[in-house]
Parts: sequence; C-alpha cells; structure tokens
Amino acid sequence: MPQNKNSQKPEVMTWGKAAPVLIFAGIFDLIRMFFEMFWLLGPVTAGILCTVKVNDAIGASVTGTVGKVVAGACTAGAATFGALGMPWIETFGIIMADAFGLIAFLVLGFWIVMKNPRIFKANASAWLWMTGSLGVSVIPLIGTLPAFFVVLRMLYSRQIKVEKAALARWEKENAAAQLRERQRQQQMQQAQLMQTQANQFAMGDV
Repeated sequence: MPQNKNSQKPEVMTWGKAAPVLIFAGIFDLIRMFFEMFWLLGPVTAGILCTVKVNDAIGASVTGTVGKVVAGACTAGAATFGALGMPWIETFGIIMADAFGLIAFLVLGFWIVMKNPRIFKANASAWLWMTGSLGVSVIPLIGTLPAFFVVLRMLYSRQIKVEKAALARWEKENAAAQLRERQRQQQMQQAQLMQTQANQFAMGDV
C-alpha cells in the first residue's frame, strides 16, 4: 500500500549510537581531570610506579618487609619531589589539561559533524554548549568537572527526545495518509463497479 511520498521516515538517534561519543568524552574528561589534579596525582602516581618497579627489579613482594620499606622510601621521595617541584608540576598539569581540553573539543566536534549533524537541528545552541564545555575545561579546579560528557549527554538526550517525537508525528501522518489512500481506492473500485453495472444495464436494454 503506498505511503506518503512527500515525507521520508525520520531517523532517530538512540543511546546505543550515542554511546561511542559519550565514552570518548568520558575518557577525555578523565585525562583532563588527572592533569588538573597533577600537582597531587603526579607525585602519587610516581610513588606507586617507583614502588612497583623497584620491587619488581629486586624481586621483592609489595606486601613483604622489603617491599614495605621500598614503598615507604618511594612515597617519601615522591612527596619530597612533589613539594620541591610543585610550581612546575602544577604548570605542567595545567598545560596538559588545557591541551587535552582543546583536543577533546576538536575530536568530538569533528566526530559529531561527520557522523551526527542532526544534533544541530535538535539543539540550535549545540555549538554554544560545546564551546562552553571547552571554556569550563580550562578553568582551574572547575576544570575537574566532566564538562564534555555532561554537555554531550544533555545534547544527545535532547536529540533523542526531539527525533522520537518527530517519528511519532510521521507515523501518525503516514497512517492517516494510508487511510485516505485506501478510502480513495475503495471509492474508485465502487465507481468502476457502478459504471460496469450501468454499462451492462444499458446493453441489456438495447
């Protein structure tokens, strides 16, 4: 049965399709958050790596006596290094956090433009929100918030809601168009039947 040819079935975004972008946004946010807190997490990470590597090198267990001595020494060394190098460690963290914020903005923005341009129809201010998430990511301390993930989840949620509503409208209009088409065909069949009967009656009179 013919459908409404003037309107194609609208595409609908799903959370399954949005998941890859959201996962990458979350990864970028975690990396940014790590570097935002690099003044603390940097020395902590160095202490952990020192403990693991030294214990592996000497064949000691982390839970053993020697391993605990190594852990204590590495922790003290990392803390001292962190305290003495705080200015440049913090500066390095800020630079890397800003760099990953910009990379996230470019990668996620390009991905969306190439794979899901419909998001801009459902969200007129999508670019404004994306730019805002980049702005938040470069603000000290506030930059630890998962800005890209939160913004993209909001934009995709809005898109899914808008496109589901559009699909529902299309299905309703298409059903009405199909009903009208069936009625038109029935009327044509009735008219043809009446014409045939009229012709037969006329021939019978002759």
